[in-house]
Amino acid sequence: MRYTVFLVDYADKRWEDLTEAEQAEWMAQHEAFDAVVAAREGCTIVAGEALTGGDSATVLRPVGGDVVLTDGPYTEATEAIGGFYVIEAPDLDVLTDLLRSLPFYVMEIRPVAPF
Repeated sequence: MRYTVFLVDYADKRWEDLTEAEQAEWMAQHEAFDAVVAAREGCTIVAGEALTGGDSATVLRPVGGDVVLTDGPYTEATEAIGGFYVIEAPDLDVLTDLLRSLPFYVMEIRPVAPF
C-alpha cells in the first residue's frame, strides 16, 4: 500500500532557525531513515521533499465562477507541512515502525487513494 506522510513543522522550530549542527543531525536522521526503509522487505520511498514555509504558498481557488490566485497559506496556523514522504509499505504497522527512526515531527499519515 502507498502512503503519504506529512511532516509537520512548528512556527517556533523552523529549519532556518536550527544551528548547522542541528541541521546536520536532522539530515543524518533522514539518511538513516532512507537506509531503514531500503532494508525493509516490501518498503520503498517513492518520493520525499522538504517544503518552503507557508508564507511562500500560493492558493488557487474558485470564487463566483472564476479562479482567484492569492498569496500565503490556505489558513493561519501555528503548524505547517514542512515536508512529505510517499512510501510503499505492506501495512500501517510496518510504516509506523519505520517512521520512528525519523527526527521528532508530528506526522499525518494518509493512504494514497487507489485510482
